[in-house]
Amino acid sequence: MPKLRPSRCLDALPPLALVLIFGWATWERFRLPLTPFANPDVWAYLGPGLDALLGEPFREWFGQCFLYPWFLYVLLKASGTFKCITLVQSLLGLGTGALMFCCWMELGRLMPASRLPRLTFKLLGAGLAGVYLFSTATIQFERTLNPEAVFPFVVVLQVYCNLRFIRSRFIDGQPGRALLSGWSALFLSVAASLLKPSFLGVVVLANLPIIIALFRPGQSAWGKLLLVAVPVLGAVLLLVWPEYKLRQAAGSLYLARSLFSVHADLINDQIAEDLARHAPVPYSPELLAAIHADLTEALRESRGEVGKYWYALGFNADYLRFGNAGKPSFLRELTVRLGGDEQTGNFCRYYYWRTVRGQPAGMAAKVARQFTVFYRIGRCPAYVTNKRIDLSKEYRRSSESLALQQKLLRYPPGAALVAHTEALSDSALRVGPYRLTARINQFLSETHLFWCVWAVLLAVCAWRIQPIRAVFGIAAPVLLLIYMYNFGTVLTLAIGHSLDVTRYSQYQFAYTLLPDFVSVWLAVEALMLFRSFLRSRQKLTDSSPVAG
Repeated sequence: MPKLRPSRCLDALPPLALVLIFGWATWERFRLPLTPFANPDVWAYLGPGLDALLGEPFREWFGQCFLYPWFLYVLLKASGTFKCITLVQSLLGLGTGALMFCCWMELGRLMPASRLPRLTFKLLGAGLAGVYLFSTATIQFERTLNPEAVFPFVVVLQVYCNLRFIRSRFIDGQPGRALLSGWSALFLSVAASLLKPSFLGVVVLANLPIIIALFRPGQSAWGKLLLVAVPVLGAVLLLVWPEYKLRQAAGSLYLARSLFSVHADLINDQIAEDLARHAPVPYSPELLAAIHADLTEALRESRGEVGKYWYALGFNADYLRFGNAGKPSFLRELTVRLGGDEQTGNFCRYYYWRTVRGQPAGMAAKVARQFTVFYRIGRCPAYVTNKRIDLSKEYRRSSESLALQQKLLRYPPGAALVAHTEALSDSALRVGPYRLTARINQFLSETHLFWCVWAVLLAVCAWRIQPIRAVFGIAAPVLLLIYMYNFGTVLTLAIGHSLDVTRYSQYQFAYTLLPDFVSVWLAVEALMLFRSFLRSRQKLTDSSPVAG
């Protein structure tokens, strides 16, 4: 029987920590009812599959992509119960935590001369997975019928494939593994952009390693063509083509109204300018004057208490689109004034693009204000996690949302969902709070901007200074690459919408947490390197003839 040595006990700590973390996280998820949560947005995702299950054509609702509605439809078709959706999404959430640990280990292999003990490094990776899995907002997203439930899994899997591609292509020189990893990374980046359109701005940034590989020598032209052609063809056939075939005119109208409402203040300024200059536009001055007066009043109302003011945007765009119980929305009144949805869509598109050209300074200022929501000193909204989730409150909100669509009662599992949701409205169960996780999230939220700046400085130093590059290898530029996922998402949202909507930052949690943890690790490595440098200088000083 082998002797139990202290070193063997220490080596067993990381696996034991992972078993405890994932075991506890699994218990926390499956001790709760499997009935999912619902919110008012649920019909944009559940509606297409519900139509198909009731014998109607599968079609998009509210301009949403087909991928997540199709995911719900397949699970309901296969299982006949909504509980299967919660089960699968919870398993994907656990899988996301496992992938984050795998990404952490891949990043460790990119560091050629790490000074941090391997045991400590693995325990930090287990802590990374734990912080993700025990953040209550993560658990809440996993139980909601929204694409945020599966989006983190797809993105972190794409990050992992990217890291595998970098190591296989640029370090180990394994073309077969690099090809498979590159295919997966490129395909998954397209899938992520269909799940959340805000990821569209990340597609190019996330595939920079593949783009760099295409311009580097050492691979045949056929190999480079194969690297791109296979995933692009797969994405076109499996993702882009079905999306194109299912896309309806309603989707274009939804996007036009959304862009108009989010940029309504700038569009109103452009209309005022056109009226003052008697600009040649396809709308009469009388019509524009009436629209300008109504829009000015709607903007003023949206800044009041009823409108729930969006501070970075300067007004509440949802008030313009949906109004409130006592008054119809501005866009509904605009549709009546113009004579139909098609005319409204044309007007919104025309004045949005006219404003882009005519108000460039205003557009730039709007984008800059949106960036300050995410990149601000002392608070990053990606870490805004719920201290506690009371299931009674969640299921009461779900009942209100499910009551908005009577068609659900025609589908037997849907009627069961309504009944289970109402029965759970008095549930005493709750999730959290997890105090240690909350404190770590608070620390990273307050220091996120610092870690972003640190990543940029480290990447620049590793690029320009050879001794630093010899120590950190390509870990520094890869860290900057992962931070670009946030940058691309925020840029897309800043241009097209508003980060005043909290969940637009919260669903970035996984790929905000990962690079911040890596930044902390590399900062520790830098401190240890600096300490070694000081010690070597001290030894040289002590051994010099003058010191003697």
